[in-house]
Amino acid sequence: MHTSAHTSARTRTRESEKVRSENRKSRARREEDIRAAAFEEFAAKGYAEARLEDVAERAGIAKGTIYLYFKNKELLFRAVLRSLIHHVFQELEVFVRTCPGSAEELMRQVLTRQYSQVVKNGKARLMLRLLIAESHRFPRLSEVYLREVVGPGVTAMRILIERGIASGEFSPNRMADFPQVLAGPAVLAVVWALILGERQPLDLDGYMEAHLELVLHGLRSGHRPVDENSRVIPKTEGKR
Repeated sequence: MHTSAHTSARTRTRESEKVRSENRKSRARREEDIRAAAFEEFAAKGYAEARLEDVAERAGIAKGTIYLYFKNKELLFRAVLRSLIHHVFQELEVFVRTCPGSAEELMRQVLTRQYSQVVKNGKARLMLRLLIAESHRFPRLSEVYLREVVGPGVTAMRILIERGIASGEFSPNRMADFPQVLAGPAVLAVVWALILGERQPLDLDGYMEAHLELVLHGLRSGHRPVDENSRVIPKTEGKR
């Protein structure tokens, strides 16, 4: 009887754990469905006009059910942003700190990740369009963008530049103070795709290579010194 009781208890425990696991999976799937529906709603109507009730309808759930997952529209928008863009930059610092190899090769890997997951990602581009278009009306959106995308990205790129300077691959320069400069061409590629789309498509693979060449040219050791008037001094200047 004693053994039988223990066996029965273990069986109930396993069944209870199975139910909890299935419930977690079910909730995760539901959240994913809601995020997908929210993206469609934001893309179609913009942030201002999107409503949680309409997102619920797109997701095929009752209007009240969505509030069990997201209390308001801002939290839902942040969840969509995280799923499409935030993780790319949030994981970047760890990647830069731990990835072996040269700083130049690491720069190539970083740009490749950003182009594949953001610049070439139509959904990510649409989220950036929403942020650009509506942040002035909803300042909290720009705060979210700064905290969850720009901040982690700038930190990671500064670490990468400092790593290259420490190894002697990059020379000290102002890019360490303004890592945003490194992302400029990628931002332009996103804007280009949003405005011109398929009418004037960019060869994004070739464009990325040009972006990489531009960045490395500015970062590599041995570039010309600059005088107090910010004029590049030619090699032959000053020699007699």
